[in-house]
Amino acid sequence: MGLGQPAPVQSPCVSCQVLSVSADEVAALPDHLAGVTVAVRPGRGETETAALAAVARRGARGALHFRDVPAEADAALAADAALLVFEPAPGEPDDLAFRLKRALAAARGRHPESRLLVAASPAQTAALHQRGLDAYVDGFIPPSTAIAAPEELLALTSGGIVVRELPRDPATAARIAGEAASLGEWFPAGLVAAGDRPLSCGGRPIAAFLNPETLDLSGVSRACPASDVVTGDIVGATAERRDVGGLSAFLLRADVAASDRFADRITVGAARALTAEEVVARHQAAATRQASAVQREIADGRLTLTFEAPTFVAPVTITSQTTVYRDGTQVDLRQRDIRVNGVALQPQRGVPRLPIIEPERAAALPLTITLTDVYRYTREADQTLEGRRCYVITFTPRRNGKSLFSGRAWIDEQTFGMVRVAAAQTGLDGPIRVSEQTDTFAPDPAGRWLLARSEIHQTYEGASIRTPIHRLLELGEHDVNPPDFIARRAAAYSSADVMLRDTPDGLRYLERPSRRPPPAAESSKPEAGRPEPDAAGRQLAAPVTHIRTVAAGVIVDPNITQPLPFAGLSYVDFDLWHTGAQFSGFFGGSYAQASFSLPSVGGSRWQIAGRGLAIGAAYNDRAFVAGREVYTRDIEQRPAQAAVWGLRPIGSRAAIRLEYDWDYTRFTRGSETDPAFVMPRNQNAHGLGASLELQRAGWHTSLWASHTRRVGWEPWGIPGSDEDVVPQSSFQRGGVGVFRTTALSPRVTTRIDGAIVTGRGLDRFSRSSFGTFDNRLHGYPSALIRYDRGAVLRTAVSWAAAPAVRLDGFADTAAVHDPGFGGGLRNYTGFGAALECPAPFGTLFSVEWGYGVRGLNADGTRGTHVLRISGYKVF
Repeated sequence: MGLGQPAPVQSPCVSCQVLSVSADEVAALPDHLAGVTVAVRPGRGETETAALAAVARRGARGALHFRDVPAEADAALAADAALLVFEPAPGEPDDLAFRLKRALAAARGRHPESRLLVAASPAQTAALHQRGLDAYVDGFIPPSTAIAAPEELLALTSGGIVVRELPRDPATAARIAGEAASLGEWFPAGLVAAGDRPLSCGGRPIAAFLNPETLDLSGVSRACPASDVVTGDIVGATAERRDVGGLSAFLLRADVAASDRFADRITVGAARALTAEEVVARHQAAATRQASAVQREIADGRLTLTFEAPTFVAPVTITSQTTVYRDGTQVDLRQRDIRVNGVALQPQRGVPRLPIIEPERAAALPLTITLTDVYRYTREADQTLEGRRCYVITFTPRRNGKSLFSGRAWIDEQTFGMVRVAAAQTGLDGPIRVSEQTDTFAPDPAGRWLLARSEIHQTYEGASIRTPIHRLLELGEHDVNPPDFIARRAAAYSSADVMLRDTPDGLRYLERPSRRPPPAAESSKPEAGRPEPDAAGRQLAAPVTHIRTVAAGVIVDPNITQPLPFAGLSYVDFDLWHTGAQFSGFFGGSYAQASFSLPSVGGSRWQIAGRGLAIGAAYNDRAFVAGREVYTRDIEQRPAQAAVWGLRPIGSRAAIRLEYDWDYTRFTRGSETDPAFVMPRNQNAHGLGASLELQRAGWHTSLWASHTRRVGWEPWGIPGSDEDVVPQSSFQRGGVGVFRTTALSPRVTTRIDGAIVTGRGLDRFSRSSFGTFDNRLHGYPSALIRYDRGAVLRTAVSWAAAPAVRLDGFADTAAVHDPGFGGGLRNYTGFGAALECPAPFGTLFSVEWGYGVRGLNADGTRGTHVLRISGYKVF
């Protein structure tokens, strides 16, 4: 209101007043209440549905008036009412807002068209505004007031809705309600002061209020005798009169047929676009409605898990027929026909020797009601997805530090059901450093949005291994609220299949207790740390924290004079000494490797890891000049390496790595080495490196660089030859790598791996090379090609051709510069195939063959074949 302007005149509004009664007081109300809104106050033992039906029979509009915040499962929220008023008692603001949001979402979900209001004091309203309650309600109103006499209906108001509690006295309550029915038409919402059209009582003016829709005039007076006639500016017309207590009410109906005035009831407006918070609130209402309708569910589908593992010829693929049993908040999974690269897994007592590797649980999920506002929502341009027009909502954490999500959701504009949500988890500080998840939903015939596909891409940083993990769950059948749910789940518990349960600490295996009776002293209590078995005999199993693997086989390589047998034992511990540290060790005769990882140092997001390896047997290092092997320059070498690094995420999809490397290689003469060949000094090199690790939509990218300095490095080679060069005491290397493993279906898995490398100051012993186990190029012998720059592309596809047979195909190509084969980049292309099938005693057997188109054999012929036969046993 501006300075010097008169205060606006407030008009009476009887129709704005909602009369609040308890359920047992409805019977005392008059039979005719057309136009009145009557709110029933739910109470213990009272039936709101019957009370609202009685209100409707009297012609009144039914409403509900909650004197506190009901629980979201309160049956009163399901009652059919066009208006619901929530009047919370004073309380802590965060808790109050949380409880109100849950109750409002439940009410909106059951009756999307109902109007939801909150009656609160100005201070309480301001606190709820700050906590985002506006998106959940249609408005805020003042707290309710009591009404003791009919004339109080004519008290001046601002025209907004107010709740008036009727007195307990039935007769007084009936009179007030009757007057409200009579006066509601006379004093509707929206009356405006009509200063130029006053009413007159015996020549004395009465303040008049104009109905803009009908042009009727209304008025109220305390000093207009019953004998006086009340008139207005319509010639010959007199006002209707109704005396209510000490007040008199008047209505002068307009002559709309007159030529000089008319009333136009048409209104023009535009639909207001919903804000992001309002879209989220309506989605929460729809989700609450669906949760109340879907009490139990059984869903069938297939789960596919792929990851990389050392020495395996192709990505490891684990598949299973999966059934999900959901009963309220409890979710159990049954896995049947579990196969690892085609080998059927036979778990003992329903618990396989496969650790469950997953990120820590998020502190709060997006698009759900939380105690405080955890996420910030933004609405983007609408999109069409799966043939449906969708609201697009992005969400980001309001604060850093906790493990939350950042991503985008597609919400159906018609039903507010979730169509798709794609998000990356933030704040991870465990071995899984990046986790991206995309869930897609589809409506069933009843219009319920159910999970159809869940795809997860993760980056796992463990002891000595960094591998992408791809999980794909496809659900094709949903049985909602099946009458035989309990019996079917009990049958799953009783089966020999693997069972898992989703707990607050993550997925856990369910095992069947051993049939061997416990000792008498302990038979009366469960094992420490484990709950009592359920009715079907299943109980939470202790986590699987370690894996032992035996690998054996033979390698036929042109660079090796005779077939090379190998065998080794691998041990991986994911919770070493119950500290959370990881350890990995491998011993294979003359080869040994060990590594460790501390996923969270001192509770920070820094991960410290290290590795070391040593080879006890020397192997031949071949020398080439202009593409021809020079046997007089061959030497034997025996390497050892150690490294330690720190890793820290810098976002939900990025991390930095800082690394120190120590490289020691002992050099000795070969049987044909020229006596004039000056042997290089044993290499003792120290290197520092840094890299940036990125993941997006399953693609893993690494940008890295390193600087290495040799200690005491001296000239080597044959004096006067091309290798008689100034010793390179330091060198630099760098590059970028891209990697992706994808399960296209439960039967088909693909892998693509690309890299570009370069360097400076590199010589024969510091260049990159293709090897038998690491940095492989199919079909090419180990250490045949040494390059200082170039690009490599490797691809693989795996196909489960039969229930116990998997076929792998490989196609690799490289364009690299190897000074031993001339100047410029040279192309090296190879391809190969592998067959994997089960062998006795649960062993996985594989035969892998590769052919290098431009590989050189020991006799100088072109076209090399590399063969590897392997067997693996996990126990």
